[in-house]
Amino acid sequence: MMFRFLIPIKCAGLILTLMGLSYQSVAQRIYGGFYTADKLKNSIENCRKYDWAIQLKNSTLQKAAVWKNKTDDALWAMVPAQDVPRTIDVTLNRAAREPKVSGCLNCGNDLSAFGNYPYIVTVEKHPWKIECPVCHALFPTNDFEKYYKSGINKKGVFDSSIADKKLLFNTAHPDVQDPLHQFGVDDGWGYNLTKDKVYRFVGYYNWKQWNYIIDGLSLLSDAWLYSGDTVYAHKAAILLDRIADVYPDMDWAPYAKKGWYHSDGGGGKGKIGGSIWETGLVTTMALSYDKILSGTLNDAALFAFLSKKAKAFQLPSKKGSRELWVHNIDQNILLTIFDAVMKEDIRGNQGMHQLSVAAAAIALNTQPETNKWLNWLFEPLGGAIPGIMLTRFNHDGTSDEGAPGYALMLSGLITQTAALLHGYNGYTAHDILMEFPQLRAGFMVACNMLVAGKSIPNQGDSGATGLVSSSGCNPAFVALGFWLYKDAELGLLAYTANGNKGKGLHAPVYTSNPEALSSEIEAIGKKNHHVSVASRLLSGHGYAILETGGKKNPTGLIMNYGRSINHAHPDQLNIDLFSFGKWLAPDHGYPEYATKWPSNEEWTGTTLSHNLVLVNQKPQKENWTGHTKLFQSVDGFSAVTVSAPDAYPGIEKYERTLLLIGGTKTDTNSYVVDFFNVKGGNDHLLSFHGPPGTMTTTGLQLRQEPGTYAGPDVPKGAWAKGFPVGYSHLYAVQKDSSPAKMFTINWRVSDQYRPVKDPRPVQLKLHVLTPVNDVAVAKGDPPQNKAGNPKNLDYILLHKNGKDLNSVFVSILEPYVAAPFIKNARQIAVDSSEVTILEIENENGTIDYIIKNNVGGHVSTKEIQLEGTIAWLHTRKGKLLRAVLIDMPYLKYKGFSLKGLPSLTGKVLDMNKKTSGEGWILVDRPLPESVTGQYILINNKTNRDAAYLIKEVAPQGKNTRLNFGPLNFVSGFKGPEVNVRKTRVPQTYDLGYEYEFGIGDAFEISQVREIKK
Repeated sequence: MMFRFLIPIKCAGLILTLMGLSYQSVAQRIYGGFYTADKLKNSIENCRKYDWAIQLKNSTLQKAAVWKNKTDDALWAMVPAQDVPRTIDVTLNRAAREPKVSGCLNCGNDLSAFGNYPYIVTVEKHPWKIECPVCHALFPTNDFEKYYKSGINKKGVFDSSIADKKLLFNTAHPDVQDPLHQFGVDDGWGYNLTKDKVYRFVGYYNWKQWNYIIDGLSLLSDAWLYSGDTVYAHKAAILLDRIADVYPDMDWAPYAKKGWYHSDGGGGKGKIGGSIWETGLVTTMALSYDKILSGTLNDAALFAFLSKKAKAFQLPSKKGSRELWVHNIDQNILLTIFDAVMKEDIRGNQGMHQLSVAAAAIALNTQPETNKWLNWLFEPLGGAIPGIMLTRFNHDGTSDEGAPGYALMLSGLITQTAALLHGYNGYTAHDILMEFPQLRAGFMVACNMLVAGKSIPNQGDSGATGLVSSSGCNPAFVALGFWLYKDAELGLLAYTANGNKGKGLHAPVYTSNPEALSSEIEAIGKKNHHVSVASRLLSGHGYAILETGGKKNPTGLIMNYGRSINHAHPDQLNIDLFSFGKWLAPDHGYPEYATKWPSNEEWTGTTLSHNLVLVNQKPQKENWTGHTKLFQSVDGFSAVTVSAPDAYPGIEKYERTLLLIGGTKTDTNSYVVDFFNVKGGNDHLLSFHGPPGTMTTTGLQLRQEPGTYAGPDVPKGAWAKGFPVGYSHLYAVQKDSSPAKMFTINWRVSDQYRPVKDPRPVQLKLHVLTPVNDVAVAKGDPPQNKAGNPKNLDYILLHKNGKDLNSVFVSILEPYVAAPFIKNARQIAVDSSEVTILEIENENGTIDYIIKNNVGGHVSTKEIQLEGTIAWLHTRKGKLLRAVLIDMPYLKYKGFSLKGLPSLTGKVLDMNKKTSGEGWILVDRPLPESVTGQYILINNKTNRDAAYLIKEVAPQGKNTRLNFGPLNFVSGFKGPEVNVRKTRVPQTYDLGYEYEFGIGDAFEISQVREIKK
């Protein structure tokens, strides 16, 4: 499908057209574009009929009561104008060379433990005051509310030039001779403790106050939607009208130029706030307007009140009728939104400003202007939705962002836009749901990301250290996908995510018979028996998730091999282990501050802080993804190999193989085997850290070292000058310069680390089976301003140096409670570097042998003969209990002679090149039905990991057609790209597509054979 536009938008022309809207056309608009008469009727009726809807209404009315009870004058006076400063941080200064956060002005306490935004703001209780969360002192110390009111000018807005300066004193110390008379006083521009240390109390309060106002607007509009009581529409209409008076003049740039902070992405643009978060504010304004429009139809008191205000103040627009009120909102909110998007004063992460424009256009509900705005969403140099969906959105349902929180954002935003268009009868040019089938995966991907069914990884700028949260996996959101698509897979996932029931899931409140959806989901769930989530690949995003253990002790291992750009860290092939309800090798999660900050740029946001090999003392290079070389899983045994050569250009191999073994009904213990192969370079440093708690070592002779890992004279946290990035953030260093060939490290988890109900002492043992030049242990701090983050983590640093290194770091991770279950582990010497053999002696008397062919093909030594990839032998007293052979036709070892299966290989003959429909390929050989549920790995020449789950096998003569479900293989558009709103998008859609792989590319499907005796 090619995307062409019949009505190109010319922004200036659109503005002029809208400005020329007649009052007659305004008067004809009774309802909003989305919230029609039927939707309003359904909402009110449902909120009288269904328990969940009644609860929704009652909860909303309770929260909206404070707004309902305000006088009209009080509501009108709440809205501040441009000249009242706002900022999201009290002390940070972007203009400073090394920005620092200061503690509380009163108690001096470091507030980092209370998060990025620690001060408490309670608008109703303490107007124009912020509260320290430690000592509860209130700032500013002056009565800014009185000062603010003294500065209201003839236009009804604050003007500092006429405000009463005599009010600028510390009210607790009114005597001008008192040394504290001016302490903590803020006139709006901050309190200057010293020349370089400014406390912006009022600016911080005003940021929070604007959020409070917009939240109040949302509550009032929802209260109208659920109850039909016009008092809520009346109150919301006053807020909207007053916002419309001041909004065109709102501009964040003057404050950004002073070094103040807001969500502007460093660009210094915005309106009420930074351009990114501004999208949320204006989307709420537009949707609220759409909801309450019909509630103002006969509200004579509203228009009389606004007329009175117009007579009292010199306001920018006429007042006194519904037509004038609608015209004010249209012109000064809706039009201003679109104009600000054009100027990038409103520009968020992809999907944010598109949703803002869609909400504003539909709220306008005036043709042809509305449809011109909606068409703009799809234009290459406009909202660029086709360009974004086909270049930035993958078949797993995530965007090009690296961190889960950000990667999931696009699907949520685009689905909201799609739902708005789907529910707006006036637009039929595009249907996002049908044009981009991969959007369906967006409803499922958060649940598919859950490790061990418990937690989304805290990878990149996402989450916090060791945070266990499944909040992204929202059954209601999955149910919305089922409602839109009527896809049984979505219905089943909604059922399982909702605790194996359909009850509580329903269609939106504005639909007729919303509970029919619950019955449909219940029927699907009962018809399809529950299948446990298995080990899996999310190859579009770049996650390999290995799982075992069932419900008793779900254990999951995740390897991130996706992009190291866009809120990601340079951490390809990083791993984390989830067991006994905790992350045991935890990622730091979101940094202290996502800005130029030492602990971010040179620690949390670098390779060294992760469980990775640092090559030549340098962090990884940013790139899109690694490539899966092997993936296979059976009960109690999963394996994955991923190569990421682009992480270190010029290095011959950067590859990791992980095995997750055990966790069956007969043996609930499980362990991880880790092979990390790095070939090339002269310095390899494997960094690994366990959970917070107590770390002990066995087999090492450690000596305390002065300074940090950067050197004896380098202080903790120093910027990297003359030493490698991150080394100064490793402190309390102990070192063994001549370590044993094998040793262990044990972490006993702190009771304070993300507490769970299970009281058993969780521990993690690392068995190091690779000789290295030196070993160090050290402490490193995760971000200190995230709730629940530990003070520090204990790191183990395995170092090798030499010319043209070829390192295979081999280790075992053993999670356990009470006592370890592995008695001894060792690497068996073999007369060949092509094969690695591990012997793992368990406390229960069994012995496991792990055999890995490092180069592939045939290997023959006096100890072993094999052809293939990986084998696991589980034995007791020399007898084989179970074996798993992956892509291994034969194996002879320890008196065992075993036969397995080779991998299946061939070439791609044809593929679905369309953007819609099912993703399918035709391959050049017959394939058995048994490959259903396996992954095909296509050896492509692009920067995508072309690994797909086979859902259907259809023989076609000597060939086979493989179906992967509703997805497409497009990775982008041909032709040049341009920067539009901080994103590279195709300049045109007319030159065809780029694909994740090509016809003629080779493929491989892994085969496994289990042997039980």
